[in-house]
Amino acid sequence: MRIALAAVLAGALIAVGAGQVAVAADFGSAPARGSWTSCYVGGNAGAAWDQTTVVDEVDPTIFIAGLNATALAGGGQIGCDYQFASHWVVGIQGLWDATGLDASTTGGLLGPLTLHGHIPWVATATVRLGYAPSPNLLLYAKGGGAWTHTDTNLYVTADGTPVDAASFDQSGWTAGGGAEWKLAHGWSVFAEYDYLGFNSVVVSYPNSHNLGSVSQNVQLAVVGLNFRFGTP
Repeated sequence: MRIALAAVLAGALIAVGAGQVAVAADFGSAPARGSWTSCYVGGNAGAAWDQTTVVDEVDPTIFIAGLNATALAGGGQIGCDYQFASHWVVGIQGLWDATGLDASTTGGLLGPLTLHGHIPWVATATVRLGYAPSPNLLLYAKGGGAWTHTDTNLYVTADGTPVDAASFDQSGWTAGGGAEWKLAHGWSVFAEYDYLGFNSVVVSYPNSHNLGSVSQNVQLAVVGLNFRFGTP
């Protein structure tokens, strides 16, 4: 999973460098407003929601804990689009967003302990398929792979004494969609919703027993700005 994510990020850095050279060389290389065939780089900001469920790794009917969080999210995206058959657009995209998702829970099978979890970032690599009903409006759906990292720790509820800690990575899938509006001089704005579902993992603490099997999903609702340049 780390190799795949590293490959996505490396490709993003190479594309960003190429885009910066193209922009610096000739601002006039930005695509015409009537075509979506171009590469782009940009930023986004919005909100994220997380739902985490912990069950027994042997008997998944035994519920151990649940955490839900809402927070701000923001980051960047990079990709390329190709317009064909007049109105259709296909493309690829890489996205990385930092999140402030943070939650704690206690009680039940946790006994006198509190479980705390934090998701610092999410990342996706997707294919986009869109339809342009007008030259400057693109409606699109997207889907592909998703990755995330989670930090957890246990502490005594009464006095906050640390008990144990563990971090883990998850991979999964994502699906979503949005709308993008092309502005002048290569700029465009967009609004988008994405659902990220992650595979369950068994989390082990180094100084105690397994926490259990952890499953998570994250939802993103963001708005953003892209600068489009060159051609794929």
